[in-house]
Amino acid sequence: MLAPSQRETRTGSASLSVRPVMEAVDVERRFRNGRGVGPVTISVQSGERVALMGPNGAGKTTLLDVLATAARPRAGSVRWYGMTSPRKARRLIGTAADVVTEDGALTARQSTYFWCRQWMPHDLTGGLVDEALRQFGLAGVADDPVASFSFGMRRRLALGQALVHRPRLALLDEPTAGLDPDGVTALTRVMKERTRQGRATIVASNDCEFVAAACDRVVFLDAGVLLTDATPKALLAHVGSARVVELEMNDRSRLRELRRIPGVAAVVESSGLVTVEMRDERALPAIVSAADGDGGGLVSLRLHTPDLADAFRVLTGRGLDGEASPSVPPARAARTSRFARR
Repeated sequence: MLAPSQRETRTGSASLSVRPVMEAVDVERRFRNGRGVGPVTISVQSGERVALMGPNGAGKTTLLDVLATAARPRAGSVRWYGMTSPRKARRLIGTAADVVTEDGALTARQSTYFWCRQWMPHDLTGGLVDEALRQFGLAGVADDPVASFSFGMRRRLALGQALVHRPRLALLDEPTAGLDPDGVTALTRVMKERTRQGRATIVASNDCEFVAAACDRVVFLDAGVLLTDATPKALLAHVGSARVVELEMNDRSRLRELRRIPGVAAVVESSGLVTVEMRDERALPAIVSAADGDGGGLVSLRLHTPDLADAFRVLTGRGLDGEASPSVPPARAARTSRFARR
């Protein structure tokens, strides 16, 4: 794990507070089947954007529930701005679950007003509601019934409601699920604005592109255990920048020819898939030619730029979908041990 002192600091963001926004120490909440989370220790400072990533069952939602005061830890402790009282902490928190359960008879404005009014005075609520709906592209349908909304629009609405009262700490579970690219852009923009205001955001998401763009820390969880806590840049640096070509091909006798191509770093075969790591992208035409041969042996080809899912894969040997990934190229597997020791 990267030590806190090794984490990169942001430029142009709010300064870190002396007291963490949230600090969980040895928090554990396990169920009878062994699933759940913990013990986990994690703290979040003012202005930070933290992503929890891991396969289904890794404990992401359970941890969010504990941090959101929706569930109590069976061991350990949580402090919000130094407070241990969940009741007092709730007014500082905004949450969006991974499911949408909004009353369809209400309009977007009415339902958002209801949630905002729980924490904010009447004279401020109207303006905050208008701003939240605008931020998530719902101003034009603010007075339409929620029942007429698509799933993606309901997701935008849920995010707006979670953030409408400008909580110091936002906890968002799978926030990009169901969002179109414009919705993801809006969410990323809102999260960055929250950072400038010194407000913290924690998301549970395996959306690698979104996390890399919107978050400055990534926490990998696996089977409820915290594996590492680092910046996206640090995690990707340990994966390497070489692009990977994934080939489905009929003629396995051509693997030796693939390995001899200048610019190819590694060739690994597993479960019918051939993975080629390139040091030089100019090797791609030769790779295609060697894989296809004279008899049309190439069935499919996919180019892949290493992402946070690859960082998880080299650390655990499995993907974020929980599937074993023995096809990690040796060049990247060699980097795994160096990363795991940190």
